[in-house]
Amino acid sequence: MMPSPPDKQLQPTPALRIAVVLGAGGSGRDLLERVLPLLGDERDVEMQGVFIEEAEIRYAAELPFVQELCRVTFNVREFTSDQFERTLALRVRTARRALELLASRAGIRHSFRNVRGTALSLLRETAESSDVTVFEPARLLATGSSAGIRRRNIVAVVTDPVSASGIVRVALRLAGGREEMVSVVLLPAPGVSASDLDESIQEVLNGRPIQTRLAGGGGAPAVAEVSRKLGASMLVLPASAGWLEPAALRRLRVELRCPIFLVRRWKEGVE
Repeated sequence: MMPSPPDKQLQPTPALRIAVVLGAGGSGRDLLERVLPLLGDERDVEMQGVFIEEAEIRYAAELPFVQELCRVTFNVREFTSDQFERTLALRVRTARRALELLASRAGIRHSFRNVRGTALSLLRETAESSDVTVFEPARLLATGSSAGIRRRNIVAVVTDPVSASGIVRVALRLAGGREEMVSVVLLPAPGVSASDLDESIQEVLNGRPIQTRLAGGGGAPAVAEVSRKLGASMLVLPASAGWLEPAALRRLRVELRCPIFLVRRWKEGVE
């Protein structure tokens, strides 16, 4: 007699895989600190640091007449390929050490890998294989939209009822018990109404008052505009096929000024 298949409900849920993209945009310790509230008391998490060596930057460093502008003194100096390699090696070691310290504080498993290639393709590959992918814009401004405001605003963009609850749960976890605001932007996908989205997030919110905004239009330009108006300090988006298209990723990296969280999966009930 053949044994009956195990009940799907009894099978353990796979660990959450959270990938933090380092390297692009100068991301490092500050970005990892932003991720820390997402971990909470969870121990069933795999944290992966992905340091991206952008092919475009490496190519520029190999040109014979590349110059570097110091952001502090505004002095200009030549930047050779050897100097680039030494600087890159230092940044990789620094990023690896920062990840190790964060994982140790949170008590979770972690790994680190260094990859080389086109930033958009590597970012897409990472998002497709991770439950949550965190990255910064290509040119994160030191005085970005979150600077100078007393209360940070975490903006969650919901597009469909299936992914909406996970998006909002991640935003609430990032807000934690501190004074961060959470705003929800309704950006209905084709065939979905704003009322459908609103209904799908009410159970997750559990009566918590939040600011809700209906985006007037679709795609990355609309999200970038509403994020700036809301003063977003972090942006949470679904890792759906549309947002992983090269054109959409490029827009997000260029037009936004805050860390971006792409969510493919989040455990139900984890807030």
